[in-house]
Amino acid sequence: MKIDLATFLPYQLTNIATHVSNDFAKVYQTKYGLNIPQWRILANLAQYGQSNAKDLCTQANMDKSTVSRAVKVLIDRGLVRSELNKQDKRAALLVLSQAGQSLYEQITPDALNWEKQLLSTLTNEEYEVLVNIFEKLNNKLKA
Repeated sequence: MKIDLATFLPYQLTNIATHVSNDFAKVYQTKYGLNIPQWRILANLAQYGQSNAKDLCTQANMDKSTVSRAVKVLIDRGLVRSELNKQDKRAALLVLSQAGQSLYEQITPDALNWEKQLLSTLTNEEYEVLVNIFEKLNNKLKA
């Protein structure tokens, strides 16, 4: 028995995810000086508002040390603020600063344009099917 990597779903998903991540990274690395973990944290904070580092690990699917290093750089650059968590004084809340929100708003049109270019290869129907497949697979894996 042999695995055919051309049709083996875990391999293909990892492969395309890596290609998408690396190609999309060009949008924000050169022009905005962010690396992949920094962008993912910035995007998650913009999407969900304040969060602690532990929740960011889950939201962005990154390990604790990667999140910690990225958060430190974002704080040092003035893009993220660390605030006291009144419910849990052991875990600081992270929130985008005004500069971080502004940077996110600058990146967003470039990000959406990149996505539009990538998806232009699909019809609307193919895109809807793809989204439904991702949702089904995510639900199966979370069950």
